[in-house]
Amino acid sequence: MEHQEIINELSACGALLNGAFILPDHRIVNEWYAPAKAFQYPPLCRKLSYEIVKHFWDMDVQVVIGARIGALPFAAEIARQLEARLLWRSSTDTVFYESLAIHSGDRAIIVDDILLDDISPYKPIGREILSQDARLIGIASLIDVTTRKTPLNVRQISVVKREIQEIEAINPVQILERA
Repeated sequence: MEHQEIINELSACGALLNGAFILPDHRIVNEWYAPAKAFQYPPLCRKLSYEIVKHFWDMDVQVVIGARIGALPFAAEIARQLEARLLWRSSTDTVFYESLAIHSGDRAIIVDDILLDDISPYKPIGREILSQDARLIGIASLIDVTTRKTPLNVRQISVVKREIQEIEAINPVQILERA
């Protein structure tokens, strides 16, 4: 898919929101994202996932890890296309959902819906991968709003790279913590 086609699809399904939004870190920005609006449509989720899969196809990915519940449909489709196992965590799990585990020698990617500069959600996953003698080879997301490359020192792939513009607004919409 071309970049503008992706933006048009995200806008059409309501995943790309324009207005004034206050983030949990108290910044007010001119746009925000609702990736679940895109993930609810399997054909669109499949197309968006392929934009990630094509970057990891030749890397023998064995495990796809959904970093948040909100990223689970996206991670599941990426795992399906890569023919890899799927692991995930809920917002209350320290590492993985009960009875799921990474194994020695696994090559893994972490998938999130929106990639932010705050990498704290990925640290326990990264530690678990290293403790099991597995290898983290990449991090992927639908939307990347980072201002710098992640310090995880792995391939960082996103379907869309966006730059958040801070603005001043009187009554911005509150963006809650992501699940």
